[in-house]
Amino acid sequence: MVVKVHENRNEKNYILNRKSGRSIIERRPVFSPDGESLVIIVENTLRVYNIYTGDWVRSLETETAVNTIIGAEFPEHQNYNLFGCSNNGLLTTWTWENGAVLREIALQIPHNNQVVSFNIINESDCLLLTAHPMKKFLHIGSYNLKTGALNIEYVDTKVPKNDILAVSMGFCNGEPIAAIVSGYCKLHVQNLNRPEKSALLRSKYRLLSVSMSKGGAIAATDTLGRTIVYRGNICDHINVGSEVLHWHALPLFAVHFSKVGSYILTGGMEKVLVKWTIGSLAQKANEKKFIPRLPGFIRYITTSNDHVAVTLSNNSVVIANMQLHVTTTILECGGLSSVTRSLGSSLIYHKKLSSLIVPGRTGYLQLFSTTTDKVLYNIDITEVNHIPSERYNILPVETEVTCAAINASGLWLVTSEYRYDGTNYPEEKLKFWSTHYNASSSFKLNTCVNLSHGGCDVVSIALSRKGDFCITAGNDQKFRIWKFSMEKGKNRWLCLTACYYSSGIAHYLSNPVLNEFKHGDILGIGTVAERPYLSQDQNENDMVRKVWNIHKSNINDRMVEQNSYKGDNAMGGVAISQDGSLIAAWFGSKLTLWDSHLCNLRTTLSHPALRPKGREVQFGNMDAAHYLVCTTDYCLAVWSLLSLTMKWMVQNSPTCLVADPFSNRMMVVNQDNDVFVFTPHDSTPVLSRKRLLDPEEGAISQCAFGNTTRNDVTVYLLRNNSELYSLEPERSSKKQLEAITHRNLPASKFSTLLAEQQVSEVTSSAVAEIQQLNQESLGHKATSLFLSSSSYMVPPVTSLSTSFLELISGCQEVEEIDDQQPAMEVDADTSDDEEIPKVSAPKPEQLCKANYEKIKEKKLKKLLENQVLDLNVTADVFGL
Repeated sequence: MVVKVHENRNEKNYILNRKSGRSIIERRPVFSPDGESLVIIVENTLRVYNIYTGDWVRSLETETAVNTIIGAEFPEHQNYNLFGCSNNGLLTTWTWENGAVLREIALQIPHNNQVVSFNIINESDCLLLTAHPMKKFLHIGSYNLKTGALNIEYVDTKVPKNDILAVSMGFCNGEPIAAIVSGYCKLHVQNLNRPEKSALLRSKYRLLSVSMSKGGAIAATDTLGRTIVYRGNICDHINVGSEVLHWHALPLFAVHFSKVGSYILTGGMEKVLVKWTIGSLAQKANEKKFIPRLPGFIRYITTSNDHVAVTLSNNSVVIANMQLHVTTTILECGGLSSVTRSLGSSLIYHKKLSSLIVPGRTGYLQLFSTTTDKVLYNIDITEVNHIPSERYNILPVETEVTCAAINASGLWLVTSEYRYDGTNYPEEKLKFWSTHYNASSSFKLNTCVNLSHGGCDVVSIALSRKGDFCITAGNDQKFRIWKFSMEKGKNRWLCLTACYYSSGIAHYLSNPVLNEFKHGDILGIGTVAERPYLSQDQNENDMVRKVWNIHKSNINDRMVEQNSYKGDNAMGGVAISQDGSLIAAWFGSKLTLWDSHLCNLRTTLSHPALRPKGREVQFGNMDAAHYLVCTTDYCLAVWSLLSLTMKWMVQNSPTCLVADPFSNRMMVVNQDNDVFVFTPHDSTPVLSRKRLLDPEEGAISQCAFGNTTRNDVTVYLLRNNSELYSLEPERSSKKQLEAITHRNLPASKFSTLLAEQQVSEVTSSAVAEIQQLNQESLGHKATSLFLSSSSYMVPPVTSLSTSFLELISGCQEVEEIDDQQPAMEVDADTSDDEEIPKVSAPKPEQLCKANYEKIKEKKLKKLLENQVLDLNVTADVFGL
């Protein structure tokens, strides 16, 4: 039965928040004038980070809405202002002290052009490179910073369009010079005061980056890994000299001079930052220092007097001092490899840690805190070194995390990793991680199973609610049952059995990769032929451009298209019921139910609408535990386990399905980015949002439930471009605070007078009560402050009063009246004028010193009076 999904009009107000996933590596960062902060361009805003702590301090935004900001710079002699330019030519000036927008000017760029580069020439002019969608070359011009008018147009300099573009400013003989490279074998040098003076330097290999020093030296990097330093009057071709610095063996994407110009910093695909000594330091010529094993390719380098910031392809910025000692790292979600982006790794919510486990860079998962919106740390899953790139193989296939799952209590995390390069035998591992809340790392490896599915990739993982057994499904058309064992003092996971479903097909490995693998044929080893990408731009198939946009690429054919078996019995998703008694597994278009204790097939559910292949399956929870929800490429279906019939079905092309383990709710997302939260009882959704995000910009690949209550729900959504969103109920705390503040205010002026009169008539007893309460609260506050002080700040115990010690210990000793002493008699004839006998006051140290003998005697007296102890028995025991 097909049921149409109706819109629920009684829903609460839910808001969509973008938690993380913004790219912080698209543009070059800028140091503040004092060198204490780093300005990073994040789409249409500027984020200011502290370089010592890595904390996000503040944001600078434009008053006029813009799509993206291309560049931001401080003028050399106006450090109190920050200039930024958007892609549509809007120039914004911020005051650096308070971050206010000083003015906004629309630069007079050519019609339908988009700004691709922004650089400041001096206090009054800037250089813009703009691109037209129908033209092959860039438009270059200088513009006035105050009026936005075009000053000079450089028509003789023809710079072709390319994704790789680098522009650097400097001075030569007192005149401003611009050096431009765009991924071709040409270096364009343009005199900005005299447009007729320009130079074109050709290279055998493609130039990728350029930087100019204050002394007029130009450093350019190429695809061969060289850094070429030019000195002299380049525009006039007079006494031009060059020097080659060659340590790198792969394309260099970044180069930058130090502030003085005595050092050059380079970096690229080796994931190593190199600092070269040049210039006047002749005794240290060509001396090199390194920061090795960086977690990503180097895209940009920027320097200040004391620090250097390195932008990496894993969506992070590493800040180090000039001695190349890393001080802090600014990390954002994202930076996924093309394989992880295509496979769509899992999105998991860890309730006890209040964090999300999201996919990270190659071989890693990230722990993202939902309370602070920060990446806490990276979880090294594969625990192997990265495979270095070579000239014959720039993008080698590495071991990727393909699946991850966690049980409801958060005790166990299960991950699978896979690598197949088409030459060697596939590498596949299954790992079980235990959670440790008090350790430095929350997850510790417990069991590692090599070739758990015979070398076939794991497509789905499910854990029981208690975390005592696990189900994994692979491309070998089998799902395996894993049990946690504590035999002989060893805590480990063991495989109980493997289950399969087939109709007359032999049960051997059906993946031809496992039977036809080759070894020893590593392409490219021993060859000396030059690669075409070194000197030619191959347009769409250009490897250099693929590496430059590696954080935005979507596919890796060798990893994703692994010749996996896609027959009638190909495995899909698996799930475990709430009580752990049933296992649901997809075998092609047939949904099977298995007994988890006997490991035998109980029944098969099939329907013509479930063809050609099932994708995901989930059991209901709580009062919906007797329902089974499954998805295919075209529909969502709900089965009743009591009658083994389909209760309802909706055709909406779902992409992901998830169940909340702590309620009866489920969530499904379709190809149009429509989000539906529902219960299996009814096809009417509890929460529905149509086209929550634009599907053309990115599809929602994974979803997860957060903290849910009886009436509210919080969900997290992950797009295939690593953007993380949350859909949560609107918080009304601000309105409540306003209501509280205005609740006791008088409604009229007469009420105000009446209230003042009533306040003035407050009785003295009430005032005394309030004063007593204030004194008590002040006393408790003083006690807490005293106890929170350090041990060396607290006075010795002997100098503390007995009443204070009794107060902080929580018990006070009640003095008993001695019955043997006679009651004090008062003489009625005595008067106040009579002399009162003086009593000798004890010394101060006697007041502070407790008489433990008397206290002991009183307690023993109490025990004897209450007959708690039998004197005869105690005498026998203690030998009295």
